[in-house]
This record gives sequence, structure tokens and C-alpha cells, in this order.
Amino acid sequence: MIKKKGKVINSHSRNKRIIALLIPTVIFVSMGQSVYWQTMPLIGRELGFSVKLITSLVSISALMFLIFTPYWGRLSDRKGRKFVLLIGLIGYIFSTLIFCWIAYLGLIGFFTFTTLIFLILLARVLNSALGAGMRPATGATVADVTTEENRSAGMGQFGAANNIGTILGPVLVAFIAFLFAETSIFPSFLEPYGRLIPLLFMTLLMVIALLFVYFYLPESFIKKETNSTKQAFNFEKRNLMLISTGVLIFSSFAIIQSITAFYLQDTFSLSILVTQQSLGIALGFMALTSIVAQLTIVQKIKVPPIRLIQWSTPFFIMGTLIAVYASNFNVYVGGMMLIGLGMGLGTPGYTAAASLNADSDSQGAAVGLAMVAPGLGFSIGPFLGGFLYEISPSYPFLTILPIFVTVFLIASNIRKDNLSDKTL
Repeated sequence: MIKKKGKVINSHSRNKRIIALLIPTVIFVSMGQSVYWQTMPLIGRELGFSVKLITSLVSISALMFLIFTPYWGRLSDRKGRKFVLLIGLIGYIFSTLIFCWIAYLGLIGFFTFTTLIFLILLARVLNSALGAGMRPATGATVADVTTEENRSAGMGQFGAANNIGTILGPVLVAFIAFLFAETSIFPSFLEPYGRLIPLLFMTLLMVIALLFVYFYLPESFIKKETNSTKQAFNFEKRNLMLISTGVLIFSSFAIIQSITAFYLQDTFSLSILVTQQSLGIALGFMALTSIVAQLTIVQKIKVPPIRLIQWSTPFFIMGTLIAVYASNFNVYVGGMMLIGLGMGLGTPGYTAAASLNADSDSQGAAVGLAMVAPGLGFSIGPFLGGFLYEISPSYPFLTILPIFVTVFLIASNIRKDNLSDKTL
């Protein structure tokens, strides 16, 4: 009995250590993708690309993420989480260096315009295809080291780390821009290539993350015999319903992210500089409240994950109504903060529910397939948001309202169908 107890304590201590070691890596992974989101439009403009071409490149990148993430998730179930995470980190590092080199040659006029488009697209596809392994590997690691009871809390920590990275990415880009504008740290001849420096700096951070994972992060996945009655996560009705809620949630989030800058500038008659500052404040507070929800409510309240999705919908609806009818910027930020609370509840609830639908040997596949939702959402959302915004600036927000009524109804139906299953 003592030995057994000792094993449990050691296992619990090891799992906590893995989570603690994993969090910085998750922050770097999210930060790396966020830096790309911040710099791609600026680099594209400097290369002479149209807005439609830039958004098409972003959409194709998201599509590659959507296609390859399930594959990497399944591979992590066979080869281990650490192996796939290392591939993802190495892939990000080399593909980003290739992208920066191509962009540099494009800026000095080395390529024809058509060749430049093809090579930039190739570099972005390579980055998304290889880098896609990082998300399911890290998410499945969290699933490996948390119990079913604590899965939502673990996914909350995972989501909070992602949000921290999402905040730090724009901070890094803005800080480097400030150094170029206000100091003489960088030589003046580097100014035309300043947009590439955040990516190069992020590559250095990823090298640090790679070494950290290789030398210090233990493997969390141990293949073992199991008598679980659960099957691998697949596209059965229940999982399709769950994924549909994720697609709706992430599409709505992508709509908000894609039109917020335009909405702020047009609604409150802001200059470009003030719009950039206001956008950072609005999205920053939204991410901050999401982190607060994931580190407090999700950690402390033990409820089935699907309940978290249900609880998120009123925050989304109230936040959207406040934002679209805001009389001033401060009120608008208040609405964005409520939307952030909704994201802070909905995303860990969604990921944890997907994880609990699969057995312990299929967590990589489960998280990989769960990542289909953000990939599809960020492919659909920007296009839908832009199309609706051209009709009326309020339409993207108003469209979100019936979407989240639908999310609530689907989540309630999933809950009703699984009343006998306490994990859901």
C-alpha cells in the first residue's frame, strides 16, 4: 500500500512538473504564430501585394494547418508527444528562416513578382504544415498528465498559455518597431527589412524552446494496455456535433479579430496610428479576461467540459451586443472583455470535451481532430467578416448572435445525449 501510494505521489509530482515545463513552450508556440499574424500584412504591403492576395496567403496557411494537424496528432499517438513537438519546432525554425530569406530577396528585387508570390506561398505552406505538429503535441501532453476530473483545468492552463503568447506576439512586434522609430539601436540601412526582425527574433526564441524541450521535457505518452470502453476520437455523430461548436466559436472569434481595426477606425473616426493603439488595447483586454477566466473559473469549478461551452455563450452574446452598440471606445472595450471571458470558458471546454471522448491511447488524434475547428474557423471567419463588413459594419457582430444561440443549443443537445456519462 505504501509503495502504491508512493507511486501515485511520484506520478502526480511528475505530471505537475511536465505541465510546469510545458507552459513556456506553449507560450512560445502561440507567440510564434501571433508574430506571423502581425507581420504578414505589413511584409505583404512592402512586397507590393494586394490586400486580397495577403488574406489569401493567410487563408491558405490556415488551410494547411487544418489539413496537417490531425496527421501530427495521430503520429504523436504512435511515436510520442515529444518527437512530434520537436519536429514542429524544427519545422517552424527552418521554414521561418526560409521565409525571411525569400522576403529579403523580394525586397531587394531579386525575383519576378510571380516567382516571389509562389516562393512566399511555398514558405508559408511549409511553415503551417510542419509547425502544425506543435499544437496537438502540446495539447495531448496536457491530456496525458491530467485526470478526467481535472482535464478542463489542465486545458484552461493550456489555453491561458496560448493567450499569453497571443498577447506577447504583438508586444514584440510593437517593441521592435519602437526601437526602429525612436532609437538608433538598429542601423538605418536595416529599416526596409525591419518587418523581418520580429520573425528572426522569434526564430531565436524557438531555438531556445527546442533545446529546452529536447533536454528537459520528459515524454508524457506511455503506450499501455487499457480496458477502456472508449474508442479513438472519430467523426461519429457526437464528435461531429462537438467539432461544429468549435468551428462556430472560432469562426466568430476570427470574425471579431479580422474586422475590429476597421470597425474602430470607421465608427470612432480614428487616425491610423490611434487605430493601431486602440486595436492593441481592445484585443489585449479581451485576451486578458480570457486568461483570467482560464486561470480562475476553469481551474476552481469542477464541471463537465460541455457545461463550460454552455456558460460561454451568454458572455459572447452580451459582449457582442455591447460592442456593436457602444457609444464610445471604453464601452467597446467592455464588450470585448466579455467576449474574452466567453473565449476563456469555451475553448478549454471544447478541447477538454474532445479529449474525454477518446481513450488514453488516442489523445493525440483527439486533440489533432479538435484542432480542425480553429483551423477551419480561421479560414472561414476573416472572409465572412470582410464580406459582411462591406455590406454594413454592424453585420459581422449581429451575425455572431444567432451563431452562439446555435452553439448553446448544440452543446445542450450533446449534454442531453450524454447524461449517463459524467465526463461530459
